[in-house]
Amino acid sequence: MLKKTVTIAVAAALGGMATSANASHFRGGVLLPSISASGLLTVQSTMFWRKTAADPVSLTVSGAHGAIMELSNTLDAADSRYDVRRQTFQTQMTGGAGNIDISWGSCCRVSGIANWPGSSSVSWTMDSRLVWDGQSANAPILFDFSAIQQEVLRGTAYHDNLGAVSGSALTLSYDQALNGIPSQPPGFTVDPVTGDLDIDAVSTNSYTDNLNNPGADYAFSGHINASDGSFVEFDWLFDGVGALSNNAPNVQDVVINALVGDNISHTMLATDDGLPNPPGGLTWDLLSFIGAGANLAPVFDPNTQLFTWDTTGSAVGTYIVNIRANDGSLTDSGSITINLTAGGGGGGGGNVSIPGTLVLLLAGLSGAGFARRRQSS
Repeated sequence: MLKKTVTIAVAAALGGMATSANASHFRGGVLLPSISASGLLTVQSTMFWRKTAADPVSLTVSGAHGAIMELSNTLDAADSRYDVRRQTFQTQMTGGAGNIDISWGSCCRVSGIANWPGSSSVSWTMDSRLVWDGQSANAPILFDFSAIQQEVLRGTAYHDNLGAVSGSALTLSYDQALNGIPSQPPGFTVDPVTGDLDIDAVSTNSYTDNLNNPGADYAFSGHINASDGSFVEFDWLFDGVGALSNNAPNVQDVVINALVGDNISHTMLATDDGLPNPPGGLTWDLLSFIGAGANLAPVFDPNTQLFTWDTTGSAVGTYIVNIRANDGSLTDSGSITINLTAGGGGGGGGNVSIPGTLVLLLAGLSGAGFARRRQSS
């Protein structure tokens, strides 16, 4: 896989908006906050950029707090259309209970986005809010934006899901706030209850290519809202593709219901340009593991595509595993959604259903099912 990792161990006190050194290169992102009972705020940033132009994030955080420390900084260049920079920040909040607003903005978006009259090379801002009671840990929204399928196959209905969970047992809802973009893509809807993303086949047939920036065809955005008033913005781009082009792999999603103590195993499946087990194979990696408090980390074998997890001692809740396939140029992630309920602790390897809390393993860490997303065959 074409991946480069850069780790920065310096601490930075951050304030104000960042100014960009590279014009027309922002492709979307999200800022995910959580806080400990003692007020230690953690913000995980995932930002998408034009190739070789991935700027580092410089946050602003409202309220009284200490220096904002950068804990990690990685660059993922696995996809030929874009680079992904992921950063983790922490700061100690000192102002007590209240709303904590997190933001970052700069200039400029990539040019040539179809649902943007005039030039889309304009400034942008990403915002999130965490509501804190001053004494309890809160991870209101956990989300791996990289797991969303960017490709939209023309003339075919598109379907995916945001795949967000609450780490604090809050109810989540979803909207289509524009967040600075002029309009949503043709036919695009977000289900306010489930987080399903859909585009009808008639609309996808009209999706044209961005000749200036590959894969940056239509901007889409919205909010994931938690019932305590916390929210995160999401902002990214759809890539309209034709059946005869080299398309990204299509990784199958599955849902597994299991009991605490079960040993879960599942082999990931994918097609590439309509072919199962494509010639030359795919490169695989575990992209993220989001859940309600795992006692033991899962294991994924990229050579066999076998995912295994001993759930012994783990918290009851829903876990989402995102596993990525790479055809050497384009990528797609499939999800394993695991509903873990209380049980007798015996090992079973249950197979089967859906979205829990803390634990986000970022990129590069080492029965009933259903296929989702655009249908490419």
